[in-house]
Amino acid sequence: MELKTPWYLKKKTLYFFCIVAPPIGYFILIMNLKKFEHTQKIEYLSIATIMMAIWLLKFLPETFNNYVWAIIIALLVGSAIIKLLKNTKHN
Repeated sequence: MELKTPWYLKKKTLYFFCIVAPPIGYFILIMNLKKFEHTQKIEYLSIATIMMAIWLLKFLPETFNNYVWAIIIALLVGSAIIKLLKNTKHN
């Protein structure tokens, strides 16, 4: 008999929970972390963490909210630059 993946661990469902309801998606991921391969863990946890950070911004005061957005944008731009530099270094 074939082992079937539960509905809540399928890729589209996980993306849905991580984007629409980050606390639920994060909880599902943490409780089932052993069922994923390493690359899947990194991918899902990255998306869940970014979406959770953006979701939490709703509960912060407006002035602090702007600083957090600036940090998030700086990290994303820095990450893109590092990837670009690594790719050009290997070529």
